[in-house]
Amino acid sequence: MARMKQGVFSWEDVLAHRYQNNKPTALPRPRRQSALSGRSQSQQKQPDTRLNWVPQLQSALLTKLSAELRVMIWEQVLGAMRIHIIQRSDRRMGHVVCPLTEACDICRGGLPPSGCSREGESRIMSDLLALPMACKQIYSESIHLLYTLNVFEFSNTWSLTYLRPTIPADLWDAIREVELSWAFPGHWLPTKDPVKTVYFSAGRQQWIETCCAVTRMKGLQSFTLQLSGSWFCEPVEKLPVFLEPLRELHLRQRWKVHLPRQPYYVKEIRNIDGDLRKRGIDCAVQTSGCPK
Repeated sequence: MARMKQGVFSWEDVLAHRYQNNKPTALPRPRRQSALSGRSQSQQKQPDTRLNWVPQLQSALLTKLSAELRVMIWEQVLGAMRIHIIQRSDRRMGHVVCPLTEACDICRGGLPPSGCSREGESRIMSDLLALPMACKQIYSESIHLLYTLNVFEFSNTWSLTYLRPTIPADLWDAIREVELSWAFPGHWLPTKDPVKTVYFSAGRQQWIETCCAVTRMKGLQSFTLQLSGSWFCEPVEKLPVFLEPLRELHLRQRWKVHLPRQPYYVKEIRNIDGDLRKRGIDCAVQTSGCPK
């Protein structure tokens, strides 16, 4: 828990306190063996019962179709989606499946649809997980596809670090494609301005935690950082300072940074890209609008 100063609270205190208080409840950790337990028992790992299932001989789907055909069906149902990760009003993490059209409020930088109430979010989540939750056999065959075949988009500055402890580690490591729309003032960078310094100190730790979470994703194959034109307006020489926490991110294909489509950035795009390469930051810089 962040420490709060007694007396008058600064804005960075308020943001740090809000960041800690809004964290969702993490999954329970596996219980440790008692020190009084036998040595042989303490050395044994607890089995993962999620993937234990009994054959259902009465199910034609699970007995007559080959495993390869079943996986093809699961892929059609669970794949090719862009999933916006959001935080619900009760601090729990949820999602909205992007309609992949220009009408998507979240892609345009807005909030989830007003009709996405707590009950509505529960229904959407149930719809998405209906197939994996049908039975343990289907769960074991399909649940990883939900994480490997879809794009996970985080448009809130804290959602990525919030999501990590709420799902099993093996499913988190199965995520292959992440898009992060970082919507915060670009002046959260080192500055001599005392007013801007408040924002920098308040937001820097959350940004570093997010970068650490991204660089430690074992299955990540594609990463895109989208900087909003309505917020990010820093000179190009400050961009390497901002991206420094992502220096250790090395993927098979260079990860991408999308800068606002402004004449200034379009003109400097080659200089930005070259400077980042010299500093060992393995990304490709582009200028674009909101992702579709």
